[in-house]
Amino acid sequence: MSRSIEKLESSSPQIDRWVIHSKELNLPYHLDISVPTKPAPPTGYPVIYILDGNAFFQTIQEQVRLQSKRADKTGIHPSIVVSIGYPGDKDFNLPRRFFDFTAPSASEIPPKPNGEKWPESGGADQFLHFIETELKPFILEKYKVDESKQTLLGHSLGGLFVLEVLFTKPQAFQGYVASSPSIWWNQCDVLTREANLPSLLSSISSEVRLFLTVGSLELDHMVKDATALAKRLQALNHDSFKMNFHNAEFENHLSVVATTLSRALRFAGNNEIS
Repeated sequence: MSRSIEKLESSSPQIDRWVIHSKELNLPYHLDISVPTKPAPPTGYPVIYILDGNAFFQTIQEQVRLQSKRADKTGIHPSIVVSIGYPGDKDFNLPRRFFDFTAPSASEIPPKPNGEKWPESGGADQFLHFIETELKPFILEKYKVDESKQTLLGHSLGGLFVLEVLFTKPQAFQGYVASSPSIWWNQCDVLTREANLPSLLSSISSEVRLFLTVGSLELDHMVKDATALAKRLQALNHDSFKMNFHNAEFENHLSVVATTLSRALRFAGNNEIS
């Protein structure tokens, strides 16, 4: 089946709504796209791609809209926000996100602690291919985009996918935000690809930035996994890689997103302010 795109009605002139049916996955994705009101700079707008868009688009696009009004103070510049979501009104589409955000496994995935099977998994390579060959070209065709300022943001399993992309194709984006990443998935399989990062970075010329965060009130293994990964990556001596880790005090698995959003977008977008 070929890719098909349908524009939906929107209640806001600043938000475009589309359904894109992926040729790669033969599945539909719901796109909400927030477009700045200010004219685009000559190089185009930065772009922020949001995973689990059903849950996070409204929060993120509204913060970008408000803070970009005083970019000189906030460090958040007018940006296109692209929400990659799923049809329907659920915040989290569990079967779809488990497939899209997890890497293929060479062996059978261990069952849940209660003995039940996980949803189908292993589609991360296909999902990234969809983003690279279908979604990004569509955004570039429809909007004035600065291809040198693209950020990928994901939380939980979405944060795991952010790390998968960073460890396998870091040139895909310039900014990465991994919020409370599910490093635990499949016995921490994502960490087997961490060692690829230095050599991959050596083959690209652009700077890559990672903002990694976790809430201090999350499960112990979530905090320990993120903290240990941060220490290793902070020790990575590479001119084209910068990372920032934030353990958000008194925040839990969901509250951490809103709490760290401003600093995450500033750092990943290379818009740090004093």
